[in-house]
Amino acid sequence: MLLAEQRRQVVQVGLDALAHGVVHGTSGNMSIRDPATGLIAISPSGIPYPAVTPADIVVVDEEGEVVEGVRKPSSETPLHTMVHRERPHVRAIVHTHSHYATVVGCLRPALPPILTEVALVVGARVPVTRYGLTGTPDFGRSVIEVLEPGGLAVILKNHGLICFGDDFERALGVAEAVEEAAKVYVHALAANGGREPDLVPEELIPEMRERFFASYGQPKTPTAG
Repeated sequence: MLLAEQRRQVVQVGLDALAHGVVHGTSGNMSIRDPATGLIAISPSGIPYPAVTPADIVVVDEEGEVVEGVRKPSSETPLHTMVHRERPHVRAIVHTHSHYATVVGCLRPALPPILTEVALVVGARVPVTRYGLTGTPDFGRSVIEVLEPGGLAVILKNHGLICFGDDFERALGVAEAVEEAAKVYVHALAANGGREPDLVPEELIPEMRERFFASYGQPKTPTAG
């Protein structure tokens, strides 16, 4: 079986996303690229997450052509393959239909910096695409148009959220963080009578992120004592 480990990871991230409440039913889709071959393991179309097995995961090439698999790949395969082709920093993709991110995608051109934690991890703003025709290359193009180099998240207008990472843990973590920020933003708008709430000062974010990435977490080589 081609990409056996990547297929297993696609199954697991679907279950994790379901458990964390950022997908439901058969909504959303996930993919991961194998850097050695360039092949992509992607979730199948229309199968509930608890029923998906590694054998159901489809392997496609960067043009979306099926290389191995007995199932039909996700209807959003053109979206995934375009991002994988055009953004080399992306290895794993998690596309959700999470509620509050979708609300923001119906209201605003971007999710502004409402939470310090999300600004540190994702950046100042999460852009919202123009409306793209789902299931077509146009949908992928709408993401590429607003995805800055190194970007980790894009809200899909009137549709959902797509997040990126070196692996599924990072991509799903970004999806959860953006959804939490979107929830706070929508609630803050409502509590403030629809007026823009106080935001993290955008001019401070580059310095905050530089300090965060330089100091957060444990040292890679623990010292004795």
